[in-house]
Amino acid sequence: MSSRDRILGDLYDPGGPVPGASVEAQWVNLRWRRIPTWIAVTTVSIAVGAAIALRMAEEVGKPYIGPSEITGGAVFLVASVVVAVWMVWVAPRVFTRQGVAADAIGIALIQEPNLWSPDRTVRIPWGAVRSITEREVFVGRSGEQRRVAKVGLLVDADVRGVTLPSWVGAVPGSPPVRVEITPGNRRRPEVVQAFREVRPDLLT
Repeated sequence: MSSRDRILGDLYDPGGPVPGASVEAQWVNLRWRRIPTWIAVTTVSIAVGAAIALRMAEEVGKPYIGPSEITGGAVFLVASVVVAVWMVWVAPRVFTRQGVAADAIGIALIQEPNLWSPDRTVRIPWGAVRSITEREVFVGRSGEQRRVAKVGLLVDADVRGVTLPSWVGAVPGSPPVRVEITPGNRRRPEVVQAFREVRPDLLT
């Protein structure tokens, strides 16, 4: 464990024996969770932007092309470029090593640094975890809602000022604080099982 790691709650004495050293460490890889979406959105935004730019270059100057057509094309072109630039900006965070680890010491929510994306790794010792729960929330408008699976940690720690991984959320306030992991609907059972393998007594 690096001295640079952000730790929520009180850690065991690094100079003493590791508690429960016989427990097998668990790892759930979340790197591939967003990559297919990133590839699809990036490809579409670049393709649309290129198609609009070529069409505008071909049509500009023709008598049936007026200011409204040029303005509309420019708006769509700018929107495509903005989306493409944003996808490039978030690429290091999407492709970096990230996931949930659990061992005898505690939980590690890992999102490693990559290029301009900062290190967001946070470690939570078991002594700071009161309970682990799983739940589902529905987001979106009525009739178009989608299910989002979450794993919640009730933590005796102050998360104010702590940069969490992009798939982790928390409401700052006085402890205990609920830290919610959003690993994706397909990955949630793996995250819950990883915690169950190490600390089944905390699952509620």
